[in-house]
Amino acid sequence: MSVKKNGRPFLIGVLAGAIYGLWAAYANWGHDLPHVARAVSAQFALSFCSTSFLTLVIELVLRRGRSLPHLIFAATGPHAAMVTLFMTVHWLSGTPNVLKTITPSAMIGLLFCIAYVLKRSHEPRQELGPAAAAPRSFVEPPGHEVASGS
Repeated sequence: MSVKKNGRPFLIGVLAGAIYGLWAAYANWGHDLPHVARAVSAQFALSFCSTSFLTLVIELVLRRGRSLPHLIFAATGPHAAMVTLFMTVHWLSGTPNVLKTITPSAMIGLLFCIAYVLKRSHEPRQELGPAAAAPRSFVEPPGHEVASGS
């Protein structure tokens, strides 16, 4: 794999962190510098990490199935967990205007999740590879004994 392809998620994460970190500065600008700095730092870190994490969790849900309930959960479940995490981290870090700080990233994040799930739902399912194709238990059903190589 090329360095450019491997660096793409990192660069997208930095971009998301910078955009939403700047929004956090704007949303909390009327407060003292330490509060603004904590809000910016928290929002940068959360946006950077959440962009790739949401995609990973959506992929895991879609691997379990592509029925309507799976698609709805993939588009909303991970996002709801992420918004709850954002609120908690901002509350713990002392962000003065938590809802104002996270609303843009929460709204855009939901749109991202919905669009990503819709895009992935129309693509063929990825093969899980040899490790995932292994049996789920060590007990073989009757009549399916594995022959020994002795």
